[in-house]
Amino acid sequence: MKYYLKEEFLHDNNDKNAGNKARNDVEEIVKREGYQPLILSVDDWYQMNFLKAQCHKAKAFAQVLSQMNKGDLLLIQFPMLHHSFFTTGLVKKAQKRGIKVYLLIHDLEVLRHANSTSLPLKYRIRIHLQEGSLLKAADGIIAHNPIMKSVLADKGIADDKIVSLGIFDYLIPDFQEKTTQTKDQPIIVAGNLAQEKAGYLYVLPETPSYNLYGVGFDKNRALENETYFGSFLPDELPAALEGGFGLVWDGDSAETCSGVFGEYLRYNNSHKASLYLASGFPLVVWKQSALSHFVLEKKCGIAVESLHDLNNTIEKLSDADYQELVANAKRIGKKIRDGFYLTSALNKLSK
Repeated sequence: MKYYLKEEFLHDNNDKNAGNKARNDVEEIVKREGYQPLILSVDDWYQMNFLKAQCHKAKAFAQVLSQMNKGDLLLIQFPMLHHSFFTTGLVKKAQKRGIKVYLLIHDLEVLRHANSTSLPLKYRIRIHLQEGSLLKAADGIIAHNPIMKSVLADKGIADDKIVSLGIFDYLIPDFQEKTTQTKDQPIIVAGNLAQEKAGYLYVLPETPSYNLYGVGFDKNRALENETYFGSFLPDELPAALEGGFGLVWDGDSAETCSGVFGEYLRYNNSHKASLYLASGFPLVVWKQSALSHFVLEKKCGIAVESLHDLNNTIEKLSDADYQELVANAKRIGKKIRDGFYLTSALNKLSK
């Protein structure tokens, strides 16, 4: 039997951010592929002391694994929401019973802080225990892209058990295709618009103009070329988006992607890239991001070193060039809405 781990925790279903969207879409796609849910349900361990919380989560995970038999497969979305220091040991114990465990990576703290020299020792040990040991134990891993795969291989994880996703899927109920897109429309920015994550929004050059959608935006500091449309539920957001390109950028600078969030783009695939493509918009990405390879290869967007170069880059595009980017974005967007990329990655792992 093929199973996926369904982790239940207290959250607001109407939370207007995409935090749960990626995980929920994965569950929908794997269900179509014949995976059954195994429910890991825990009490509110945030209210427990450290040791009690660790034991509570471990006991719950052990109960889940006890339901599996030899030859079964378990897909875990990584990082686990209810991880404990006993998780890797429990996985290894299950593997001795003939159970396979696959990990689908959403985030990796070890890469998010790859260029940080100031991480406390306690935090580095926790990352090793919670990430490194479980990744090495897994029978198969779905990484975001070839760069992430290469970094994991450099950290001692067997290359032949890692496959690249390519890009995240993004399911859109009741999809409505955009028409009459032009290169002169504003640039779309969706997601967390707070200073800590997207400080660049408050220091943008005067051109082009930007349409903003999301949470955390400081309207008192809005620039003249920015229009803020508020926040939307993930499934409602695609219909609300209007613009010429979707921007994938992080950090506090318009000159380059900087800081922890900006540097992380060198390794990860931002989920908002999938939102834009699934909605039918070509991308603007940082030239040094991992995603730039996908975008340039598929001809579904443009890559720039700095947002100060963006206006000039767009002006140099002919209308025919832009419409080709749109057509390619829509072609890939359909695959993303269909769950093509995750399905393909799972098939590669199973071979």
